[in-house]
Amino acid sequence: MAKKEDKKYKDYIDYESPTIKFLDGEQTKLAEEQIIIIKALRINKNMTAKEIHDLYIDEETKKHRYTIKTIYRYLEKLEEADLVKISGHRMTEGKRLSEQLYTRTGNIFFKAKKEEVYPDVKEKKKEFHKKLHTVLQEISDSPVIEFKDFDNLLSQKSDFEQAFNKSVVEKISKNKVLTDLYSEMDIDEVNYINDLISLLLVIIKNPDLIKKIQKIYKE
Repeated sequence: MAKKEDKKYKDYIDYESPTIKFLDGEQTKLAEEQIIIIKALRINKNMTAKEIHDLYIDEETKKHRYTIKTIYRYLEKLEEADLVKISGHRMTEGKRLSEQLYTRTGNIFFKAKKEEVYPDVKEKKKEFHKKLHTVLQEISDSPVIEFKDFDNLLSQKSDFEQAFNKSVVEKISKNKVLTDLYSEMDIDEVNYINDLISLLLVIIKNPDLIKKIQKIYKE
């Protein structure tokens, strides 16, 4: 991102985004398409259209890859999808007109399941499971359980992880310690911790499923 101009300014904020926002399939897809803006607003919280425009400066040519009109179109789409909202305005010393500020509608976005965003994900997952099934078979002398049962076990594990992940996220906004902690983390940390917590909760709370997974090799 380009360095901000060294001018005195004051931001007037009249909207504070909630800690958590759950996204549907369409919102998730758009957020991923406009990930540059979404990530920048996670870090900077409130930004002007010009600051967002500067995210798209080419490092070699030092020129913007898109016009400011294109950025406004992106922001308009994000507003329509309730992913971004005008949060206030900025008054800069020496300027008569103020600039609108934009922010996310949630500090943390909980995305929809991939299957809800991309219809072909379910089939791709099955293909991955088939390859994994083959790998496990080839690295051991013991036969692996039938693919149908193997695929079902992995799907159950994935569903449990998603459910636990959602339950963890729901509790964040109701717990001040968690709210403060998550507000300080970047999105990669949030995702890593949530994924790890979900995996651990599956192991702890679903021992029967884990036992079945441990027996994927036939005796």
